[in-house]
Amino acid sequence: MNQFGAGPSQPASSEALFPGFPTLDLGRLVSVVWKRLWLAIFIAGALVGLALAYVFAAPKIYESSAVIYVDPKNEGAVFEGLKGLRQASWESLDALKSMAEGIRNGTVILRVVEKLKLREDPDFLPSKPGGYADAELVEIIGKKVRADLRRGTRLIDVSVRDRSPERARAMTSAFIEEFQSLIREQNLSSAEKSRATLEKEAANQLTRVHEAEEKLQEFRKQHADVPLDENRDLTSTKLEDLDKLLSSAENDVLLRRAEFEQFETIPKEDIERVFEIGEYGSQEHVQKLILSRNQKRAEFVRIKEQFTETHPTYQAYEGDLRGLEEEVKAVAAGIGESIEKGYSRAVEHEKKLRETVQEQKLKLIEVDGIMKEFRTLLRNVAAASATYERLLDRINDTEVTERVDETVVRTFSEPLVPTKPVSPKKTVTVAAAGVFGTMFGLAVVIAMGLLDRTLHSRKQVESTLGLAVLAEIPKAFSRDLDLAQSLFVTRDPASLVSEGLRSLRTSLSAYAPRSVMVTSPSPGEGKSFCAANLAVLQANMGYRTLLVDADFRQPRMAGIFVDPMRGAPGENALAAQGLCQETAYKNLYLISCGRFASDTGEPMSGEIFARMLHEAYASFDCVIIDTSPINAVSDGLVYSRHADAVVLVVRSGSTQADSARHAMRELQRMRAALVGVVLNGIEEKDVTHQAYGRGLPRALPSPAFPDFRTAGSPG
Repeated sequence: MNQFGAGPSQPASSEALFPGFPTLDLGRLVSVVWKRLWLAIFIAGALVGLALAYVFAAPKIYESSAVIYVDPKNEGAVFEGLKGLRQASWESLDALKSMAEGIRNGTVILRVVEKLKLREDPDFLPSKPGGYADAELVEIIGKKVRADLRRGTRLIDVSVRDRSPERARAMTSAFIEEFQSLIREQNLSSAEKSRATLEKEAANQLTRVHEAEEKLQEFRKQHADVPLDENRDLTSTKLEDLDKLLSSAENDVLLRRAEFEQFETIPKEDIERVFEIGEYGSQEHVQKLILSRNQKRAEFVRIKEQFTETHPTYQAYEGDLRGLEEEVKAVAAGIGESIEKGYSRAVEHEKKLRETVQEQKLKLIEVDGIMKEFRTLLRNVAAASATYERLLDRINDTEVTERVDETVVRTFSEPLVPTKPVSPKKTVTVAAAGVFGTMFGLAVVIAMGLLDRTLHSRKQVESTLGLAVLAEIPKAFSRDLDLAQSLFVTRDPASLVSEGLRSLRTSLSAYAPRSVMVTSPSPGEGKSFCAANLAVLQANMGYRTLLVDADFRQPRMAGIFVDPMRGAPGENALAAQGLCQETAYKNLYLISCGRFASDTGEPMSGEIFARMLHEAYASFDCVIIDTSPINAVSDGLVYSRHADAVVLVVRSGSTQADSARHAMRELQRMRAALVGVVLNGIEEKDVTHQAYGRGLPRALPSPAFPDFRTAGSPG
């Protein structure tokens, strides 16, 4: 049995980005866009036409503009720092933006309506039963007014749009005047309220000053024994000195304790080790005593060598040495006693000092609390007095009603009567429609190309199916053309179609098959066309070729190749079971399986088909098999296991990607020797060998199928 997936040129299998869709081919997408460019142009033209109709039919709108300047100085804002007494200041960007939005607020709009009597103007507002409510007027006119702050400046552009240029100019001027009047009224009201508030606050503040001074005086009387000097702050200094004394005493206790603990570890018989503690051994009288004792020891050693123990000299030196030894021990014992007493005194001193420091700290903390309370009262008096003085200064130095800013908003540029409408904008509208229409049209064309689920190019086929494209055959004829007229290898051997078929033969030669089965996913994709031409091409090359028509549903090969003089295509003489007939082409023979079906309607079994192929191998160099479409009926799947090579034919622009993939998987499931795909019906401009395919005088023979023969000889 043939091995699955035989063939050296099989590309790696890959999946499409979207199931059921072929892999994106940018080149084909460009071609699709180019072919359907007329649709994009039509859509763009339609939108441009609609834009032109709108431009000429829409009413003309005029716009009158003015520029105002916002003065940053605000003489009324002298109450900064007092809650509720600060007037608006126009220094910040947010304030300027608020100013621009305030020009088109509802109050100003209604004042403009009353000033220009717009309610009674039938040309401005269409008549309405019951008239327009204030909210409706604000909504209608608010859409016609714009106030924009110029970036980086204090200028505000005010503009009004209306069908009447004169009314647009009058409304712009009225908006500025009414907004200025509104600001003046608000400033006047705010100024009067602020002065009354200041006077009331000043009286209250004077009361607070008197209360703070009385509290300070009462505190002085209560603490007459304490020097209430605001600049004196000795508490922290005294506390630091006490802490230093206590720390020194604690360090002395630690030192004495260490010496005492070391002294306690010395045994009485080794009392001289007390000299090793601290600096006691380095004292001058101790060093002299130890030196004398050591010298006497050395002399006594020499006396021992010269005299006996009963000798007076020996006894004299021995007595002196004993006296020095006792003196050294007495001195050491005295030092030990002093260490013990010194430790006791240090502990007692540290205890008394700690009690004293604690008492002093409590007194100092109490004094510090009194001083802090005193300083707080002083600050309260100073703060109350300072606030009262500021209030008096503002009341005395500022006449609020005379300092109301009358010129916060100044007209920088007066509004004029417009001469040209601003809407509709003909050029912009038509250009935008053209650009948008072009983009939309291209998007529609591209979407149509992207949503196309059919296979078109070699790249698509190979990336979608994971099979090599053995040949690309240009579109030769329509589906309605008789198959007998499609033998291009004899009718037009120099055509691109014939060259594509020769490419198929050359690609198959790499597999050296004895039999080739040609099938397709669906009907009408060119499998019979490819099988017939491939068989004729092999016969013309001199190979003894057998063409097997195994399409039980629509057998067509007998009507093409059998000589009409030998019988009608439908007679049993032409399509009898097991009958191999000569055709009109030299070296080409035909077996039609059209009558191989049993009485039950089932096609012949795979075993019968395999025996037929085995017998054919003994008499023919090659066998070409034309079968039914894979997705239509299952006949071809049964026979595909017995062919040495299986070729799947797909039609460009017709075969669906999922249909081709399903057929490929069915063949692979049957372990057929699927060697590749033939891309049939492509556009001629897509053929890579177009430059060489035209103008050939005849079909050029090539060493196709060099290993196709298994028995016999050509001819």
